[in-house]
Amino acid sequence: MQQTDNKDETLPFGIGDLDTNVVEVPADERSVQCFVHGCTEILRVPTRKFRGDVCPVHGIRCHYSSRKPTYSYVDTRRNIVASSNLFASEIVGHPFKFESHRLGAERSEDALSWNVFRSLQEAGRLKVLAESITGIRSSIEPVLYLWGICTAEDSCEPWHLLVEARKRFESCLPVERPLTEPDIALHLPGKYLILIEAKFTSKNTFYKEGPRPNASSLTKDELVDIYQDSQLQILNVRAAEQANRVFYQLWRNTMFAEWMSQLDHRDTKAFHVNLVMDGQDEDSAFEFRRLINERFQSRFQRTTWETIYRDLADHPRLIRLRRYLETKTAGLKQAFRL
Repeated sequence: MQQTDNKDETLPFGIGDLDTNVVEVPADERSVQCFVHGCTEILRVPTRKFRGDVCPVHGIRCHYSSRKPTYSYVDTRRNIVASSNLFASEIVGHPFKFESHRLGAERSEDALSWNVFRSLQEAGRLKVLAESITGIRSSIEPVLYLWGICTAEDSCEPWHLLVEARKRFESCLPVERPLTEPDIALHLPGKYLILIEAKFTSKNTFYKEGPRPNASSLTKDELVDIYQDSQLQILNVRAAEQANRVFYQLWRNTMFAEWMSQLDHRDTKAFHVNLVMDGQDEDSAFEFRRLINERFQSRFQRTTWETIYRDLADHPRLIRLRRYLETKTAGLKQAFRL
């Protein structure tokens, strides 16, 4: 595996670099002063028809919609703390990756996922995280997949198990919509298969009883009808049919995890993890757990970015990751409770 190519110690802008007091500048088009401390550049903010000005000093666009500030890098590599060149050359624009145009954004959960899990991979610490989830100890590092793309040996090949699962469940969807794309996966063949639904500033979303909310959505009944298999045992389909609403990303990923694990090996155990910020999505995880059959309760778990920081980021090779998480911002303010 290629080591990180971030040779210097430059991190994405953090809480020590950004000014939370946004300075709006009177102009024909909405403009603000660059969000970086001490910068006096005046920038027009992005709109639907205009991409926004780029700060010539700091390489960012300053977004200020509904008076909520955030920013994005023009060069995606500035948002990345591990293997940034590999990320920019192989992940950005990868045909298996849905929506790679947001990877330079401060609020990008995909950039956060890469930074954390690629760093853990480079430090050989993925097996420690996997053991905390599964209880299965192994000296072998699991294979890391991000958005269904294999990062082992930097191959960046699509995951064949995910390809097959999409064929099984999503070959004939009633509407045109993105296919299931697990944010993160850890796979040790014959042992465990973990799919992780990551959230940063967004929350778990659901389908409720009634018609589809938009043209690319499913109804709750369609979701449960399409994503089920009589050979699978983790999810309680009857309970989902009777529920008023179902958190659809959690449902699809749990179904995919078990189906893919069975395709892998009869001894492979399936797990699904909802990775969120501290204090976020406790209620939705509790509600979703009601749809897990009793003897499989441990196969669905909720954990937090803060837990990963506390449990894993003390390794000598993870100093950079630790500092990144300590200074990470969302809306120019500190993101995590550390």
